[in-house]
Parts: sequence; structure tokens; C-alpha cells
Amino acid sequence: MKNKTSATGILLFIVLGVLPFAAAFIYALLYSFGLVGVISSGFTTEFWVSVIKTGSFFKSLGYSAAIAGIAVFLSVVIALWLTLKFKSALENKFILMMVYMPLAIPGLATAFFIIQLLAKGGFLSRISYASRLINESNEFPDLVNDNLALGIILAFLTMIIPFFMLLFLNVYKNERIEDLRILAYSLGATSRQVRNKVVLPILLKKTRVLIALYFIFLLGSYEVPLILGQESPQMISVLVIQELKQYDLDKIPEGYVVAVMYTIIVAIAAVFLFLPRKREQYV
Repeated sequence: MKNKTSATGILLFIVLGVLPFAAAFIYALLYSFGLVGVISSGFTTEFWVSVIKTGSFFKSLGYSAAIAGIAVFLSVVIALWLTLKFKSALENKFILMMVYMPLAIPGLATAFFIIQLLAKGGFLSRISYASRLINESNEFPDLVNDNLALGIILAFLTMIIPFFMLLFLNVYKNERIEDLRILAYSLGATSRQVRNKVVLPILLKKTRVLIALYFIFLLGSYEVPLILGQESPQMISVLVIQELKQYDLDKIPEGYVVAVMYTIIVAIAAVFLFLPRKREQYV
């Protein structure tokens, strides 16, 4: 019975998850080589050559990776600090509920909130003007649609810090890290040694796959970069959609080229991420 249920689950996953993705990828691949589509005229590599020559894909990918990497790094550091500093307070149901609340807010709503807060005509700008810190709205620094992507990063932090806090708190309990801390102290370890040799290694090694997956998720995020990002460079998902919606039909295959290249890179990263590893032991 158990084997039958498992087989049914695998079959459903293939039908509902793998096949639609495979069909979409094959269509995009064929479109990128000019084999299908409204301007299809036979096999060609001109669209691939065009994308590679312009370098927009690699620039956008690097920009996206930098933003996602900074956001994930800061989120992990802040969430670790908050979890370890206030782990006792997080046992309170009300406080725990407050941590859960940001997870229910869509990215689109978060992006609009950031605009209302940080734009030149936003809440902080108005407070600065009322406080005589600036004389006009143009003097307020660019914190959204800016070169440094501060608005995007802040929106990402707002969205994922609560998630990592709950993740670390759950691992802390399940791995009985508090007992390990007490044991380490009884053996003469200092607070720094306990933190750096016991607590942080366990938390990070147990959550590294989810951290990597969240990086991939942010790398392909669309709504927040669309609203808070600049025109150039763009995050990779915004670039793909923009290319696919071009009025110039010759540009649409280039959008599929970008989508295929991005998919291949993410797929390779995922394969390496989920490769079997030797069982690790904590010393």
C-alpha cells in the first residue's frame, strides 16, 4: 500500500510538475533557434549570437546575483542575531505571531509600501521636509529605482528575515542546541567558542540548502524588481518579460534565448545543490 501511494505521488509530480516545465522549456528552446514562432524561418543561431554579443544577459544576471546575494547574506546575519539574542522572547505566542505576519504579505504589497515610505514624495521625504532637513523633495536621496537597488534589497529583507528567524528557531529546537551549549560550557568552552564552534555551524549546515534555494528564488523574483528597480541594468526576470513583450517581433526570440540560458544555469546550480554528500559530523 505504501509503495503504491509513493508511486502515485511520483506520477502526479511528473504529470503536474515535470511535464509542463519540460514542454515550456522545449518550446522556448525551439523558439530561440527560430524553429517555431511567428517569424520562424528555419534553424538559426543569430538570436543566440545577438544576445551573447550585447552582453545584456550576463550584465543582468550579475546584477541579479549581487542583489540576491546581498539580500540573503544580510537576512541570514540579521535573522541569526535576532534568533539567538531573543530566542526566549520568541517563545511568546504573540511575538511569534508578529514574526509570522510579514510572511502573509505579498511581494507586490511590500514593494508598494517601500515606495510610499522611501520615494521622493514618500513618508520619510515628507518628514524630512517638515523637519527642515531638506528644502524640496528632489533633495531627498534616491532610495527606490536607484543604482544601488536599496529599495529592492530592503523589500527582500522585509520579506525573508522573518522566514529565516522561524527556520533557525525550529532548527535550534530540533537539534537540541541548547543542550549542546550547556555541554560545551561544562567542558570549559568560552561563549565565543560555543557560538562559533557549536551554535553557528549547526544552524548554517542544517539550513544551507534552504538558504541556497532562497537565493535562487530571489534571483528570479519579478514583482519587487519591476516596481522598485531601475531601467538599466534590470534583474533577470524583468529583462526576460520585457524582451518577450517587445513590439519588435525579431526581439521576442532573444527573450526566449535569455529565458533558456537562465533556466540552464539555475538547473545546473540545482543539480550541484542536491548532489548526494557524505554525511557530516560535528566535532
